[in-house]
Amino acid sequence: MLNIIILLLAPLSPLQANVTLPKVFSDHMVLQQQMAVPIWGQAAANEEVTVEFRGQKKSAKADVEGKWRLTLEPLKAGGPEELKVTGQNAIVIKDVLVGEVWVGSGQSNMAGSAGGYAKNDAELAKVLASAPYEKLRILRQAGAWTDSSKANLSRFSALLLSFGHRVQVELDVPVGLIAGAIGGTPSGSWVSPKRYAEDENCKK
Repeated sequence: MLNIIILLLAPLSPLQANVTLPKVFSDHMVLQQQMAVPIWGQAAANEEVTVEFRGQKKSAKADVEGKWRLTLEPLKAGGPEELKVTGQNAIVIKDVLVGEVWVGSGQSNMAGSAGGYAKNDAELAKVLASAPYEKLRILRQAGAWTDSSKANLSRFSALLLSFGHRVQVELDVPVGLIAGAIGGTPSGSWVSPKRYAEDENCKK
């Protein structure tokens, strides 16, 4: 009986050891230029993981919980290119750009969709009408990176899109926009713990 159980479990063991990445590492992503770039994920305990990108080849060993993390040296703006992660399995992330990455967080004023606001905003309507943008990528909350098609942009943060589009045009480098906004949340949720503790209204 024990032999049967071992045989049944054996094909599953390689799958359990596969290297995995958080959703933030996906096709169409943008990496921040001119600074060290951390890459992290899960693997089997003590498994060696290697990341290759633009001639750099960095390795890290997963800890006993399977967590691993390494850092790429600063990168210049450009792309698209492929990023390869190898352990027991291999993951290839395609269409990767390097440029400016900005995060927009807050309440409903940050969460409001571009499609909704464009009805009363001529400039924003022009931005949507001219989509897609080759050097602009977006990441919606709890999702993966997407290109800047009109359909994707219309569901994205209007405020962050207006800002990011202008940054991309003025700097002429790829721009990645990450939205982390939840309408109706208390303003205190978006302040640092230190500032929250110092504010009398928050204390009450």
